[in-house]
Amino acid sequence: MLFAVKNRLLPTLLLLLVFIAGAVTARSTLGLEWNWQVQSGFVTDLLLGALVMGSSDGLLHGLLLVTLGESYRRCYRALVEFFRPQHLPQIIAGGLLAGGEELLFRGTLLEWLRTAGGLSPAAAIALTAVVFGLLHLIPRQRLWPFAIWAVWEGTLLGTIYVWSGSLLVVVVLHTLHDIGGFAVFAVQRRAGALL
Repeated sequence: MLFAVKNRLLPTLLLLLVFIAGAVTARSTLGLEWNWQVQSGFVTDLLLGALVMGSSDGLLHGLLLVTLGESYRRCYRALVEFFRPQHLPQIIAGGLLAGGEELLFRGTLLEWLRTAGGLSPAAAIALTAVVFGLLHLIPRQRLWPFAIWAVWEGTLLGTIYVWSGSLLVVVVLHTLHDIGGFAVFAVQRRAGALL
C-alpha cells in the first residue's frame, strides 16, 4: 500500500498529513516522548545510520543478484518500472512520506510497545518491522518479495532509532534514503541501465 501511494502526488501528501496528525495525536494521548533535539552526536548518528542502510542495501542487492540471478533481475526491473509514474514532485513527496512513516512506526508504535506494552527493544523493533513491511506489500506477484526487504529496512530503522535515541535521526535518514532510492530508479529508467 505505501509503495503504491508514492506514485501519486496528492494521495502521498494526504497520507503524509494523516500520518503526522495520527502520530501527534497518538503521542499526546499515549503520553509518549519524542526526542527532536539536535544533539552533538546527531551528524555522526545520521552518517552511521546512512552507512548501515546503504551498506545493507548494497549487500542485499549483490547477494540477491549472485544467488538468484535473472530471476532477481526481472523482479528488480519490475520494481523500478512500478515507480515509472514518479517525477520529481512524487519523488520528494515519497521521501517526505517516509519521514512521516517514522513518526508513526518508530515514534509511536515502537515507542508505545516499549513503554506501555513492556516489550523489550528487540521485540518492539521486530513487531514494528513486520507491520511496516506488511504495509509496504505490493500485491503484484513479482513484487511481493520487496515487502520482506521492507521488514529488514524497518528492523534497521528501529535499531537505529533505539540506538541513537533520536526520532529526528530516523526521520531524516528514511526521508533521504527513499528520495535517493527513487532518484536512482528514475536515473536507471532514463539511462536504460536496469541491471
